[in-house]
Order: sequence, then structure tokens, then C-alpha cells
Amino acid sequence: MKTKAFAKNLLKTCSHANRVAISGHKNPDYDSICSCLAMQEILHQCDIEADIILEKPLDLAFAPVVKENKFVYEPCGEYDVVISVDTPEKNMLPSVVLGLIEQAKFTFAIDHHKDHSYYMGSAQVFEGESSACEVIFKSFEPYFSLNLRLSTIFYMGIYADTGGFVYSNTHSSTFEILSKLLVFDIHPDEIVQNYFMKINAGAFEMFRRALNSVEFYENDQIAVSALRVTDFEETKVSYGDSKLIVDYLQRIAGVKVAISVFEPEKGEYHISLRTASPDVDVSLIAKRFNGGGHTRASGLKLVGEYGKALNALLNQTKTVLGIEK
Repeated sequence: MKTKAFAKNLLKTCSHANRVAISGHKNPDYDSICSCLAMQEILHQCDIEADIILEKPLDLAFAPVVKENKFVYEPCGEYDVVISVDTPEKNMLPSVVLGLIEQAKFTFAIDHHKDHSYYMGSAQVFEGESSACEVIFKSFEPYFSLNLRLSTIFYMGIYADTGGFVYSNTHSSTFEILSKLLVFDIHPDEIVQNYFMKINAGAFEMFRRALNSVEFYENDQIAVSALRVTDFEETKVSYGDSKLIVDYLQRIAGVKVAISVFEPEKGEYHISLRTASPDVDVSLIAKRFNGGGHTRASGLKLVGEYGKALNALLNQTKTVLGIEK
């Protein structure tokens, strides 16, 4: 479905619905949250109210966002329309949303991942765009009026998924959108400081532990940090508030793949992958374990004994790097 036709159809469908739900993926990042908020605000401007459904309360890292917005964690009843954003696979949605999809009359997906599986009734997927926020901006621009709130939301989502406008998914069109956002007094310096730079003492302690855990493999081409279940138990820090280390590992000279392992529950590993190398695609590693993401940033989940999980991950990383096992 063409861009304008998709947006027009979604808005028309929602205007006739009794209840509309919006959701991003589990363990949401800023693009996921901001694309939900942007879609909600656009619908609101069209006199359509929608609930943003999350699987659980957000971590402390999102405290400013939680303070300024309302989210639904335990939805009651059915929704006529369900909209997913920034979510390439159906199983990446919160379990409660999967139930809502089964009951919904109409379903829509808006995404920018190259491996989107087209699991909803209608989908708007712009592969390679900077963020889901950018896809929403381009798709719905004729139907919303930019204001301070919406400009701030778009800026935050795009900033996050481009790594501060430096990742390879940053295009000229991204800066064209930014120029429109900056017409409003959104204070980019304050946004970056308040939402992306500040961390609490617990998160800093986890960052320190993660740094101390770093191990290097294959002549320093692979860097691995690990925060184990004991780290989470001792610090009382949540998984979402401990995800700082991987972006630093990829900055180390010679490191082609940075891997951060988080074990918030015994035997359950959330793994973040990053690369700064133009010839490496970490999404190929993630896909091997039913994960996904982008060329430079991806994620996956493993379960079982730590040593076996790490070895499997390292072997697949070597394969992607062309290193003989």
C-alpha cells in the first residue's frame, strides 16, 4: 500500500473504531516508545483516542517519559484496531497485545526493520529508514500539525535510533525532518542531557561491573561483557537500567563485534550486538538465534547454561566475521 493510502486508510479505520491500541516491542527502546507516543498524538489531533499498551512499567531510564504520559499495562476488553510500531516480528510484541490482535477487526504495522515479517493486516515498512519515528513522520505528515510536544517526541526517537545522528541509517531525509522539528523550541541539548546522558547511581554501578567483566576474543576482534544474575540481585538494578556498556565496547580500536550479555533471571540471557565496522552485519548473528534488528545494532535472547550459550554466540560471530573455527 502506498504511503498516503496507508495513512489515510489507518486514520479512516480508527475514526470508526470504538477502541484503538498502539504497541511497540517488548523491552522497548526510545524509538519504540516515541513512535507509540507520536502515533497517539497524531490520532489525538484527528479526534481519535488510543491507548499505548506496554507489558510492564518502564525502567527508571524512562522516568521523564513516564512522568509526562499515561500507559496501559493491563488492558480490559477488546480493541477494534491494534497498531504495532517498530516491531518486525509478531512474537516480539507483549503477550497481552497478541491476544488483542486476535480479537481486533483491523491491524496495522509501521516499521523500518529490513526483516519485517508482515504479520498484521496492513503494513507500512520503509526498510533502512533511521527509525520508526521517521516512517511515521513521512507517512502521516499531511495529517498532523507539528507542535512542541510532537516535535520533541520525534526528535527523541530519531536521536536514539541513529546514535545521535551518526549511525549509517542517518540519511539526508533525516536531517530534513530535523530541520522541521527545530523550528520549535525543543532544546536539543536539554533533551539529550535529561533523557540520554543522566544515569542513577545503580546504573553506574552496573556499568562499572560490566567494564570489569569485559573479555576479548579472536585477537581483540570480539569484545564481550556480561552482567550475571548475581549482579542484578546485589545491585537491585533492572535490566533496562543497565544497558550502557555495549555502545562503549564498539568504540575500542580493533573490535569488530561488541557483545553485551545480561542475565536478569537465572539462565535467561538478553544479548545486545553492536558493530562500527562497515563490512559487518550483526543482524546475521541475531537471526541465527531468532533475534533481529539492524546491520549495526541487533539483539537476541538465549536460555540455558552460560558457557554453552556464550560458545554458541561466539561461534556464530566467528562465522559472520569469516574466522575459521
